[in-house]
Amino acid sequence: MASQGEKLFQQYGCVSCHLSETQGRCPSLRNVFGNPVVLDDGRTVLADEAYVRESIVNPNAKIVKGYQRDIIPVFQGQISEEGLLQLIAYVKSLSRPNPAAPAKSTPTAKAKQ
Repeated sequence: MASQGEKLFQQYGCVSCHLSETQGRCPSLRNVFGNPVVLDDGRTVLADEAYVRESIVNPNAKIVKGYQRDIIPVFQGQISEEGLLQLIAYVKSLSRPNPAAPAKSTPTAKAKQ
């Protein structure tokens, strides 16, 4: 899914504004998923699947602080549901787990304690 999402990310030109390592016209998506995002109106939202989806289909709904409105094209109706899921998977793949989040307990982790 993530590799197909990466192809769509390239195909739709997302990479030209969402530069991964430097300041682009739009925020970097590296390590954004699962973390708080500060918006231009002062609110903070969690970059979860719903946020990423909304940012693709209606990018002006929640603008990240320090970035401009009306830069990203609206993709609502232009990307299939499968394409949206692939793009979301790709954005998720760009992020490491939030170190502040509580660790999930697994049988292997318990056995090592």
